[in-house]
Amino acid sequence: MTPALTQLSARNDPTASVPSEVGARRRGGRSRARVLLVDSDAGAQSALAAALVEAGFEALLVGGAQAALDALAPDGPLPRLVIADVELPDGDGFSLCGQIRADVRTAHLPVLLLARREEDFHRDLAGGVGADDYLTRPLDVEDVVSLARLKSGYATGAATFESHTARLALPRVTRALLAGVRSGRLVLAEGEGWFSFRHGLVVDAMFHGERGSLAFRRLLGFASGAYAVALGPELHKGSFTMDRAHLCEAVLPALERFEALRARGLPLASRLTVDFARLAEELPALPEDVGEVVRLFDGRRTVRAVLLECLYPEAVAYEASTRLFALGVLVPACFIEERERARGGSGVPGFFEPVPSVDPVPGVSRGDAD
Repeated sequence: MTPALTQLSARNDPTASVPSEVGARRRGGRSRARVLLVDSDAGAQSALAAALVEAGFEALLVGGAQAALDALAPDGPLPRLVIADVELPDGDGFSLCGQIRADVRTAHLPVLLLARREEDFHRDLAGGVGADDYLTRPLDVEDVVSLARLKSGYATGAATFESHTARLALPRVTRALLAGVRSGRLVLAEGEGWFSFRHGLVVDAMFHGERGSLAFRRLLGFASGAYAVALGPELHKGSFTMDRAHLCEAVLPALERFEALRARGLPLASRLTVDFARLAEELPALPEDVGEVVRLFDGRRTVRAVLLECLYPEAVAYEASTRLFALGVLVPACFIEERERARGGSGVPGFFEPVPSVDPVPGVSRGDAD
């Protein structure tokens, strides 16, 4: 349970140099990574501070450029990250970022700039003063928190940021990367896959031998473990384009549906096979295209492998598999194997072999019996 937000210091002058600290310590006395949050809008500042504290940061709140520079004075500890609004009552975020870069003591600090409205020249200004990223409102505070998790602790200008899906899930970091203006590539450990992005668009992806939008969707749904985000130009044409709006409106809801199924559905590591007797009973009531799912369950593939191979969207194939399991059409492979052994069979049961209509007579061939 994170500490409750402290009240912002009462002040008539929003540029006052008295900062407000939020979430200064974790339970047990362990210090948190500090983020300097510079914004004169107390409501927006409080909402972002609350999200940062919930994520495990300490938020140091100031209302203007001079207050921010005072907070970065030589006699105090430096934050791990600076997040500044572009419009400040005593200056602007671009100039503040330039001053931070000009001081050798603070030049390494990552700086995220937030704009209340997008201007054509803002991106050039942000790049010119050395900002690490530039985001425009309305924005999701979780995107800012995700970028803070990814970039805090790294020096500005760092080309590669490492993380893990257990710390920062791929859908969240992807949404955050598309909220900014940077280009680069997210690469999974062990070369399992990657996707590239450019100025708010996903432009290419590869995962498990697939390339394109299907690979991107499956990477977000199935990949886990360590990954790295490498920032830099992505100049190749790519295989598709997807903006943040489509990601949020179509891809992420489908992933949430898939995750909800995983929480209560079939384990992805389980091996299932078909009970053909049960399939024959249920077949008249099943959709015609269910065969595209059924045929993949051979007792050797895992549910995960089936979902990756199936042509249907993962959530659709997973729902169909779960339904077939509930009907008894799909059963654990070990169940069928044990049943066949109990019947005196050996090896893998020959599901597709016809049953002889007449029991063979020992020593007599089929031709002789006829």
